[in-house]
Amino acid sequence: MATIKDVLRGKTPVQMRLKGDLWQWRHSFDPPSGDPTTLFAIPLVSKRRSEDWGLVSQNLAATIASLRAQTSSRWQAVICGQDAPDGIAWDDQVRFLPFKGSDSFFDKGRKRRALIRNAARTRKDDGYLFQFDADDLLHPGVVAHIHQDDNGSGYYIDQGYMLEQPGAHFAPLDDAPKHIAFNQICGSSNAVRFDFRRHTGSKGPLGEMKSHRRIPERMRYFGYEMTPIPFPAALYLVGHGENMIARRGTLDSKLRYAQTHRITDADQIARIRAEFGLDKETRDA
Repeated sequence: MATIKDVLRGKTPVQMRLKGDLWQWRHSFDPPSGDPTTLFAIPLVSKRRSEDWGLVSQNLAATIASLRAQTSSRWQAVICGQDAPDGIAWDDQVRFLPFKGSDSFFDKGRKRRALIRNAARTRKDDGYLFQFDADDLLHPGVVAHIHQDDNGSGYYIDQGYMLEQPGAHFAPLDDAPKHIAFNQICGSSNAVRFDFRRHTGSKGPLGEMKSHRRIPERMRYFGYEMTPIPFPAALYLVGHGENMIARRGTLDSKLRYAQTHRITDADQIARIRAEFGLDKETRDA
């Protein structure tokens, strides 16, 4: 049921449908290029707000390593924050976007908007903008799947695993009974189509990439029918000491889920670790 807040913000289903219809009327859909870039948009907490900046940089390095391990090279990543992290190798694929705004406690949304604005201003290609957190890990086959499938709308991750770090315990995140789908609990789960070949500067539907749980629903209003990636595609890391959920006071429920649904089969754990390259030597980020 729509709330007064939804009405005032123009987010009721009727308002969103009208907004989406108007956008589609004003913008034609060009066919996908067949060679899309997956652009990872990664907000980073400030050094002042972090409890352990070394750990923040270490977690991000692991995230970037999971991107560099992709079987397709058709990706780029932009990290947005007040402070450039330590130990990251900057190059044509991985770059830093300084954020000039205040490091108020919950500035993640403003950094995401800055990343979208920057993409709209600077890019002249098409692809998929993938919101990703600075402490999660991606399956090495995700970019290849997106590049080969190139559905022209977008993708979401509904299958993956929670990794509770202190004990290195895995728990499934999917649509099975009593489980939680990955995109309902982790923000590293949505890649929405962008096309700046003719519309540089226009954020379009990317401006609606807010609540990760509702992104696929909202994209439908704009004619984007996002599809799930058909395999467990990411690891949601919790309990490492620098989670945003800990700052918001919601970590305990995630840790209870990890314990309740903990995977105990040794062969399954070995397969997960192998798929995500967790036992390989650390690669340069």
